[in-house]
Amino acid sequence: MTRKVEDRLRDAFSAGAELVSPESLRPVVPPAPVRPSRGLRGMPIVVAAAAAAVVLAVVLLVSNLIAVPAPELVPVDGNEALRRLAARIERLPDEHGAYWRRSLVSESLIRVRAGAHTFNAVVSSTSELWLPRDSMDPVQTRNGEPSLNPATAADERAWKAAGSPSKVQRICTPGTRAADCPKLPMRAKNLVCQYSRGVSPDHGPGARPLGPYTLAEILALPADEKGLREWLRARQSERIKETGQARPPENAWLLLSKPLRPAARAAVLRLLADLPTTSVRGMATDRLRREGLAVDFTKGSHYSAEFGEDDEVTEDHTTILDPMTGEILAEVTKAGEDTVGLPKGTIMTSMVWMPATGWTDDRPERPEGCRGQ
Repeated sequence: MTRKVEDRLRDAFSAGAELVSPESLRPVVPPAPVRPSRGLRGMPIVVAAAAAAVVLAVVLLVSNLIAVPAPELVPVDGNEALRRLAARIERLPDEHGAYWRRSLVSESLIRVRAGAHTFNAVVSSTSELWLPRDSMDPVQTRNGEPSLNPATAADERAWKAAGSPSKVQRICTPGTRAADCPKLPMRAKNLVCQYSRGVSPDHGPGARPLGPYTLAEILALPADEKGLREWLRARQSERIKETGQARPPENAWLLLSKPLRPAARAAVLRLLADLPTTSVRGMATDRLRREGLAVDFTKGSHYSAEFGEDDEVTEDHTTILDPMTGEILAEVTKAGEDTVGLPKGTIMTSMVWMPATGWTDDRPERPEGCRGQ
């Protein structure tokens, strides 16, 4: 499925996320058996085979009399980590607050040209959503104007070698309209932002802040796996009737970006753990140095995007989950293959959920320096 880079910013994952290989689970060593008060203590070291057999028999006898937990073996199913996470968070209390605040930083890698030099640059933008629990309170969104900076030190040198121009030309696939491939300002100052504010707005960025769902639907999401499956099937049927298109069940992972109750989030994780499209990759650290569980929810699915003149660069997706709450910390998309200016494994798009994300009793203030939408 080919997706434009501009259309992928909201689906992107954490920039700078450093994935590491999963550590093997070590067997739990059972506690040493209680030694009898007499007999083995004080004996010389036994080296003969017959004596060793006697010692083994005594140990086995004592072990049978004492409750010794069985060793915890490495699970055959690598997705067991998600089930353990679900079991940990389902007992967490529901969060309360007047507003659910979501603060995001998004980044996307593009190829640009300045004179005779070509290099990579990162488009960065911020967004914030204030979603009220009471529908009579205003919804507020704020979106910062994107900024453009050289991606690496080598890209910085290439930009300076070109004379540090204030604008650079984006490199696009052949046949792209000039209007869709404009010159972009580098390191622009005095960036502006836009905001919207209104009670139950029927248009603009605040119209459907949770995509196809309402906050009431999300807060009422079933907290058991069976109920969740039935809910998803019902929504899928509605989608088919309304649009003729169905969202596949494996895209249930998108629910994790919503303000779910802990028990409902646990049900989503269990459902995802049972899908063949889910693959736990181990622990990872996001750009804010927060450690979490790295999961690929799109295993076996084909995604691709444009980069420079290449319109079919395959992508690898990873989501980093908070190990205490199951909430998303970050999402990252990496290049699944090499292309001009883009080695395999390079981060292409990203999204980081900032620490301010969550329920709060604070209320949004009209942002200074922003123009209304």
